[in-house]
Amino acid sequence: MLLAEEMQMMVRQGNRLGQWILQHNRPDVESYRKLKRAIGILGMGLPAICLIGGYFSEQAVQNSVSLYYYTNMRDVLVAILGCAAIFFMTYSGYGIIDNIVTWVIGVAGAGIVIFPCATYHPRKPDDLVGVLQLAQSTSDKIHLSFASAFFFLLAVNSIFLFTLSTTDDLGPKKRLRNAIYKASGGVILVSLVTLGIVCFWANHFFNSSYIQIVFEFIMLFAFGIAWLVKSGVPYFRDEEP
Repeated sequence: MLLAEEMQMMVRQGNRLGQWILQHNRPDVESYRKLKRAIGILGMGLPAICLIGGYFSEQAVQNSVSLYYYTNMRDVLVAILGCAAIFFMTYSGYGIIDNIVTWVIGVAGAGIVIFPCATYHPRKPDDLVGVLQLAQSTSDKIHLSFASAFFFLLAVNSIFLFTLSTTDDLGPKKRLRNAIYKASGGVILVSLVTLGIVCFWANHFFNSSYIQIVFEFIMLFAFGIAWLVKSGVPYFRDEEP
């Protein structure tokens, strides 16, 4: 499926295929845009959805979105991350690097739910968790690796891949989109580095406070903004000829 941005570029370059798609396949293009927006909105809202769902069942606020795996919101968490993972793994971008990065993001998203994080209260380190029934201490290490890769590659995707174009002659809307992509990716990278520093230098505070879920919300919201812009929100689209 070609992205709307790519098709519009093809039209401006006189490409007949691009013209044909815009003229004859418009419902499919709009359906794809709506699907991308839905994924972005669900991703942005994941922390809030977990918080609200946990509140109505009298669950305590968790220190991390991942810890909602052990609450009544497990199915919702797994469903949203699972849908996002499948979408990323089947996403077609500008080229092979774009496709590889998004595929790895999808694999990392799936790994986050297949290998749950640890919750040592009331469980013990050798208690079995997840689909593969690994000791939670082992599952936690794998989970953190996938989560780190997931957020890092979201930033890479936003800064370096969303900004790609088929031409060097960028219009004002494309320049605006690129600024948003880079800002969103920068926010994710700064948040990820901050969490790493706090985890290393103040591990007790890291595990006992809400700093994880706060920065997870910031990172997901930042990428969600970039993703919604990329999905073809009307204001940010290039003007069609």
